[in-house]
Amino acid sequence: MIYDFRNGIIDSLIYNSDWGGKNGYSLERISFSEPTNDSTNWVTSLSDERSTPGKENSTSAIPGYERDQFVINEIMFDPDIDNSEFIEFYNNGETEVNLGGWKFEDENGNINVLSDTSFIIQPDEYFILIADSLTIGKYNLQQFANKLIVGVSSLGFVNTGELILLKDIKQNIIDSVWFSDKWHNKNILTTKNKSLERINPGLNGNDQFNWSTSVSPDEATPGKQNSIFTDNSNKEAKISVSPNPFSPDNDGLEDFTLINYNITQRLAQTRVKIFDSKGRLVRTLINNQSSASSGSIVFDGLDDDGRALRIGIYIIFMEASNDNSGVVETLKTIVVVARKL
Repeated sequence: MIYDFRNGIIDSLIYNSDWGGKNGYSLERISFSEPTNDSTNWVTSLSDERSTPGKENSTSAIPGYERDQFVINEIMFDPDIDNSEFIEFYNNGETEVNLGGWKFEDENGNINVLSDTSFIIQPDEYFILIADSLTIGKYNLQQFANKLIVGVSSLGFVNTGELILLKDIKQNIIDSVWFSDKWHNKNILTTKNKSLERINPGLNGNDQFNWSTSVSPDEATPGKQNSIFTDNSNKEAKISVSPNPFSPDNDGLEDFTLINYNITQRLAQTRVKIFDSKGRLVRTLINNQSSASSGSIVFDGLDDDGRALRIGIYIIFMEASNDNSGVVETLKTIVVVARKL
């Protein structure tokens, strides 16, 4: 408690050790405008000196980060004996991110702090949380600076899948993924020691069609662009497909394609279907799903039974309807499935 010369209380605090701070590190206040007794307004010092007596708090300039600004981008949850579990994060935003005090958690209570002190990740840069140093030699990560080796046998991943969370220093959830081993490519017979990669970091991290098995010769791509990364830079057309043609043959080159769309309605129920050149329905990508005025859909070149489509031209048909306004929009384009002969 702080008193003035008349014994009036100027400020007071009842703190708890679980607010932050630890052996050798001070507990710092984030904001003077937020309540003193708010536990979320206090965190462990991020200073390299572990505390900042007589100086501005190391946590005072921490910005508020937006969800999906820094995302879970690759997961190695079933390594072999020459490897260890790891998870890769990617700065998907346009500004730097300070990982000091950030935490990676899972639904079983396993928690790993990404950095005890300030650690800046620039846009388009990666950060890797690694269980054991075996992973360093396997992927030649000795010179890769943005990493943390925990020094344990496991990060606690469940091989069948689980909920994983990324939280900033203020305990805001920045990204969350409920992954599953069923997200692996069903055409790859064994996925042991192969990572699960995100196809596009800007798309929904909980969409199973935005994840698949790494097709890299190294079976994973920590610290690098994912082997199955796909993008469509055409955001203006009513409907566009890129790459087109694409070759879903799991060789790491244009295995997926992205369908971008723009409709006039702010909210609509959408259906997206794929037809072959004879007008036969081969795949329903979206069926009566709520959608905003624009979006992207991943297409993997498979039919509704999970079988690879034959080489040829296919028709993409999208219908968007709004029951309140009675407006129905239809968009149509073609996509070419190609493969090596």
